[in-house]
Amino acid sequence: MVGRPVAAGPRQGRRRGRGCGCGLVLALLLAFAGGLLERDPTPYFLARRSRLVAVEAQGSTRAGGSLVERLRLRAASGLTVELAVKRPLDSGRPLRRPLVVLLGGFETGRDAVDLVADPRGVVLAALSYPYPGPPPAHGPRGILALPALRAGVLDTPPAVLLALDHLLARPEVDPGRVELVGVSLGAPFALVAGALDRRVRRVWSVHGAGDLPLLIDTALRRAIPFSPLRRAAAELGYLAAGGPAVAPERWAGRIAPRPLVMLNALADERMPRRAILALYARARPPKELIWLPGPHVEPDRREVVERLIDQVLGRIVAR
Repeated sequence: MVGRPVAAGPRQGRRRGRGCGCGLVLALLLAFAGGLLERDPTPYFLARRSRLVAVEAQGSTRAGGSLVERLRLRAASGLTVELAVKRPLDSGRPLRRPLVVLLGGFETGRDAVDLVADPRGVVLAALSYPYPGPPPAHGPRGILALPALRAGVLDTPPAVLLALDHLLARPEVDPGRVELVGVSLGAPFALVAGALDRRVRRVWSVHGAGDLPLLIDTALRRAIPFSPLRRAAAELGYLAAGGPAVAPERWAGRIAPRPLVMLNALADERMPRRAILALYARARPPKELIWLPGPHVEPDRREVVERLIDQVLGRIVAR
């Protein structure tokens, strides 16, 4: 027997109305935020970078023939950056060496310098992301972390610029040989900072891609199996986290006439091929897209890590 539909009571109706109203307000706020971020964010990035006012030493260690220094930089705007610098131990007056600035994974941060056992005579620097919140997560906790995530996203390009201000003042760095390498999560930020700072002579996108909503969608496949819902969540997350300001397609064309080199994996499970090709299409010559065997880079995939280190440092020191 099929029962008659039960009409919603006044309280149920009010609750549903409030839920719909909140959803509409959220959608409108996100659309408004997306519209703001479509504007040129360069003035914001430069204001947050401001000027370097303090360099705090946080200890140093020896690693083979290199010295690793850990530092905290502070800008007049209040922006702080945690940085590690790995340089050869010179006997006597330091030589001017190429500088490689590395933006790696979220958890690796500045400790990415430790993944490179032999920097081959270059000065290697890596940054931690200026993210003030808990580790990003899916579900309700992820939503609560969005304001902190947005702040971290928008502060990362100025953090790179501030780090370059310090690094290029060091006596062991050759200011004419500055390479900026973004790996995976770091690739979009490397393109933004490389486009803004002409002191960077070459930009590397390593296992990176364009179309950030598609990349978020790909990352959410296990958490949200229903495709339309997943795509909507990816688009909203992209807007809420400040994604349009750092969309790599937006910045790739501004790197020219300096070179952009893209290193991508043929079996990359995180970066869809069409997203990789979309980014390459937006770049202007001189540009290269080099396909390498294997899956997406992870700290524990040593063979993949070593192959990428050899590709990047091999070309830099061969000059």
